[in-house]
Amino acid sequence: MTAKPRVPRTRLQPEERRSQLLACAIAAFAEHGVARATHSHVAERAGVSVSAVHSYFRTRDDLVSATLGEVEAYLDGIVADTLGSIVPVFDALMALADRFASDAREKPDMIKVWLDWSTGVGTETWPRYLDVLDRLHDATQKIFARGKRQKLFPDALNTKAAARIYIGGGHTVALMQFAGASRNDVDKLVDQLVRGVMCIGLDAPVR
Repeated sequence: MTAKPRVPRTRLQPEERRSQLLACAIAAFAEHGVARATHSHVAERAGVSVSAVHSYFRTRDDLVSATLGEVEAYLDGIVADTLGSIVPVFDALMALADRFASDAREKPDMIKVWLDWSTGVGTETWPRYLDVLDRLHDATQKIFARGKRQKLFPDALNTKAAARIYIGGGHTVALMQFAGASRNDVDKLVDQLVRGVMCIGLDAPVR
């Protein structure tokens, strides 16, 4: 069994320690899953005692809530970065889909926790995940609504349905990375995903 990477034991200020423990929690939750990760897993990665982790996150519910809060902040952040600026609709949609792919390579633990969280139907964390999903859909729907106003989409396009399809496609893009898909295959999926939701043919120029 491969040994877990440990953070050197050093004296940190409380906020620095909390940030360190949350980074270790993301890694632990990525490995063990939202339903199974514990204070002990975090302590092992951080190189501190279990009681030290409890001093920052008293219960497992506290640990789960704080860790998922990091995932929420990450998802809100990439949406703001890609969809929040006034750029062409096609470019905005491509940018977010590309982030799902690139971050699965560069920030795999964060993406793994997001994917695992999305499977927790019926668990105590599920309502919170649905709130996050609603925000993703709402932000994306605004982009589709802008596209309709600019006559980039057919009048009959249902922007809410298109947003759901698009975010579901982003989920698939991330999964493809972990399945070992080639960069070329992922890029093709991203392009076809965006063109599909925009009702643009594969050979048609982008306006």
